[in-house]
Amino acid sequence: MSRVNSREVRKVVEEIIDESEVKPSTIRFFRGAMFNMINIALSEIDVIAKPSRCTFALANWIEERNRNVYPKMDGYRATMSGIGGIGGTFLDIRTAVKLPDALRGEKYAFVGLPLAEFLEGGGVKEDNIGVGRLCPVDKSLPADSFVQGVVILTPRAKALASWLAGTEVAGLKADLRKRELVMETDIDNQYLMAKLNDDQRKEAAIFEEGKDALGGLHFISVQKDEDDDPAGFWLLREIPENL
Repeated sequence: MSRVNSREVRKVVEEIIDESEVKPSTIRFFRGAMFNMINIALSEIDVIAKPSRCTFALANWIEERNRNVYPKMDGYRATMSGIGGIGGTFLDIRTAVKLPDALRGEKYAFVGLPLAEFLEGGGVKEDNIGVGRLCPVDKSLPADSFVQGVVILTPRAKALASWLAGTEVAGLKADLRKRELVMETDIDNQYLMAKLNDDQRKEAAIFEEGKDALGGLHFISVQKDEDDDPAGFWLLREIPENL
């Protein structure tokens, strides 16, 4: 751990860049506690450091090592594996604030789509998701399962979708205790999307169970009405908090 400093980080990054066929323009990181160190390390390198909760490849790599590498190392203790993870090291996640009135949806619906729709040959593709984005899908997940999501219906669908495209949507969370549907964006922003009544709270519980069953996979669709194509569609993966 004594070697984890800005000088060593810069050295490792420079070595990776030198070995890369295409030089990266942006380097993302998810641990807020590393913010100052990484900024200092990259200050003399021509790349942008961006805090992000959408570091999917990095999360997959850490999860694989947590399963197959670290348990075989001398001194490994399973009780230490969750310390210093995402939940405790993000830049102070604040209480959810309301979206501006001009961007709020009139209706919200919890829905599900077959996972097969997001796999090769499925109906959801880059050319029909508006200004949205699709995260990578683990092909080992059962194709007959359903991905849970939320459809936001609003006559201002283009405006809301464009606003979301200008930020980085990290995911949706249903807080069953507070009865709130919260959208998380960038590294530390939370927006209150809706208050949940009794029926919606039951649907939100199914939504959260579905996320857990598929490793955090879920989606958001912003549409003008139920029959309209999405102005923006985001397939998202909630990264585990114990990385």
